[in-house]
Amino acid sequence: MKRRPFYFEIKDVLIQFISAFDDVVISRYNRQREPQDNIGVRYVYAPKQRVVHDILNKARHITLPAIAVNINSIDLDRDRVFNKIAGSYHTRRDSFNGSDMNTVTDHLAQPVPVNIDVGMSILTKYQTDMDQILSNFIPYNNPYIIISWKTPPEVLQTQQEIRTEVLWNGSMSMDYPVEVSSGEPFRVSADTSFTIKSWLFKHKDDPIGNIFTINSYFTPMSGIHGLT
Repeated sequence: MKRRPFYFEIKDVLIQFISAFDDVVISRYNRQREPQDNIGVRYVYAPKQRVVHDILNKARHITLPAIAVNINSIDLDRDRVFNKIAGSYHTRRDSFNGSDMNTVTDHLAQPVPVNIDVGMSILTKYQTDMDQILSNFIPYNNPYIIISWKTPPEVLQTQQEIRTEVLWNGSMSMDYPVEVSSGEPFRVSADTSFTIKSWLFKHKDDPIGNIFTINSYFTPMSGIHGLT
């Protein structure tokens, strides 16, 4: 049985997921509450522990504020599993024969519905930074958003739009440092998660040529024998 990796679908979904949030800009204020600077929030695909390690590292690879995103789990969504559907058929023009007609048909097997659980950790240096970041996405995830992506070209050359629901779990777990050493920077963190109701596609079979003409030949007969 031929198999293909599902990395492409997951990568495309994650890119769209991060793109839905990566335009967050926060402001820094002076004592008169006047904005002095605007800072774009960095997104990092890594677990929270890795981001904290880089912050504490002497090289200080990551500066705050930063948002860490990583996949926690991938589960089969049984609520979206129906009968054994054969899939769908899509006709297209074969680019090799130079014809203007839809000469071949691609069979798109029924994709497998999966729930991708994505963890998100927000790390900031100031409480005001955290408040601004939360106010940038919580009002728009009530309780979900829709992201748009396309079927992978490896399974369907004539790509189709897919609209995927991203469901927020509705909770922010705040964490404040209780004891901070002299060499450890102060930070505020918040943890939450999202469920991306996505699809994984099966391997595509070779395209089937369309039938345009059926030649039939008939022989006239004077009578039909054997009938009474």
